[in-house]
Amino acid sequence: MIAIALVALLAFTPLRSALESSMTAHMLVQLPLLLLCGWLFAARAPRWLLSLQARVQSWNAGGAAGLLLTSAIATTWMIPRALDLSVTSNTVDALKFASLLLAGVVLFNSWRRAGALGQAFFIGNVTWMMAVAGLLLRDAPVRVCTSYLTQDQQYAGTGLLLLGTAIGVRWFAGWLGAPTDAASVQRTPPLLH
Repeated sequence: MIAIALVALLAFTPLRSALESSMTAHMLVQLPLLLLCGWLFAARAPRWLLSLQARVQSWNAGGAAGLLLTSAIATTWMIPRALDLSVTSNTVDALKFASLLLAGVVLFNSWRRAGALGQAFFIGNVTWMMAVAGLLLRDAPVRVCTSYLTQDQQYAGTGLLLLGTAIGVRWFAGWLGAPTDAASVQRTPPLLH
């Protein structure tokens, strides 16, 4: 399974150290890849996971709770102190891996349920949060992470700002291009293609 192989690559090789040695690579490569791994794992879920997902879907009516959980997890790992702790503590790093994988699974199971309005709210919230965090990191007068240099912090901030903008533009462009025939009353473009 691609998701498991990618998680193993991110967790158990020198790639992990390389990605976590730079704030830019940590925030803009490793964190999104972990979320993507959760998404891919859910998309090709084994039977036992499918039955578990079916049992817990009652709490996720309309996808709102799942999108809220995904947003909360993503927000947590944008906090400089959390990022610092994940570099200095193996326990926190393992929690980062587990929570982002969970967020990817939950996002996959919530995305289509949410419909266009829920998706728009989620994308607007996450992209706005990324842009604000990016501006704060880029323009902070002091170093906010003890594990990373100020220049890397500025690069990470610019990258977050650009990534948030790109995700918002990509989703909106997909929404504009979504079919509007009777079979697809809700305009729900996929998050990833």
